Amino acid sequence: MMRSFTFDAAKKTIHGKFKPSSRAEMEFARQLKKVAKASAGIVNSHVDGVDIRDTDEMMKILRDYAKRLEPWARRQAEKLVSEVERSNKRAYAMKSKELGGLLKQEIYNSRVGLEALAKITEQVELIKSIPIELGLRAQGIAFRAATEGRRAEPDKDIIDSLINEMGMTEEVATNRARLIARTETARATAAINQDRAVQAGSIQYRWRNAGDAAVRDSHKYLHGKPLNGQVFYWSDPPTLDDGMTGHPGTFPNCRCYAEPVFLDE
Repeated sequence: MMRSFTFDAAKKTIHGKFKPSSRAEMEFARQLKKVAKASAGIVNSHVDGVDIRDTDEMMKILRDYAKRLEPWARRQAEKLVSEVERSNKRAYAMKSKELGGLLKQEIYNSRVGLEALAKITEQVELIKSIPIELGLRAQGIAFRAATEGRRAEPDKDIIDSLINEMGMTEEVATNRARLIARTETARATAAINQDRAVQAGSIQYRWRNAGDAAVRDSHKYLHGKPLNGQVFYWSDPPTLDDGMTGHPGTFPNCRCYAEPVFLDE
């Protein structure tokens, strides 16, 4: 059962820089955009309007490219996790005095984030999925165009729309790269932050959202009350009003984050 608590003066919350590292996200996105551009180039070289000249050849090249990406993708994922870990360590180090010595030197200097390190494999697969997904998207557009073209009276507007959709290949791939970068930076941040907080003795955290108009409704309110500032157990992730369960930063495209809570000793 989900448990939440109102503010209690006996609880100390670390108000620090626990948001996902914008520097890490930007660099990860920059690298993933290279994959997006290369993948779009492969697709576009095989496309003429809404026709694919040789679907099998295109998909073979895309699959080969995805396979060759693996060592590079792993390096990028490892860099992301390392940068997020350094950012989180700095946040704890800056706040250690405010917690009256609760955070020992070995806690905020330790290597944490075993769960985040395990996510590296998932991140590698996500990077490798960019070229494959792009190829499948192109096939889908070509199929819809062929289906429309077989009609007795094809709809020119639909064909034009599909041509335009096919022409957005690089834009679509770039947007996918941005989404992966944001989501995976947040997920790594959430895993490392939880790991370090639990090591330091925290059993709860305070939910924080980005506080702007882009925050989705399910991350603004919980059962009619503002979600921002509510306290939850690390061991008991809340189920939000949209039915999704998890800690802040673990959802797709989520910009929320957790501020660890400690009890006074």
